[in-house]
Amino acid sequence: MATILLVVFALVIGTVTMNLGKGYVEETEHETGEGDGRGSVVINVDDVLEDELKELQLRYINGQISREEYLEQEKEIVEDPSS
Repeated sequence: MATILLVVFALVIGTVTMNLGKGYVEETEHETGEGDGRGSVVINVDDVLEDELKELQLRYINGQISREEYLEQEKEIVEDPSS
């Protein structure tokens, strides 16, 4: 009897948690106006990034440059941080 109660309790807690999470994701997508229903990552960059490496990483994450381009440019930035 105790096992059945524990399983039911776990299912109820899981269901409530998943519904709350789904509501949060949908609310976030609605507020940002982005998303395709699968969830999304929102990177808010209000200020101009001064760090070249961060800019390069964001370009790579967003798919604007290939991995080879990223590694080549990262090597240049790391070797010459004054630029």
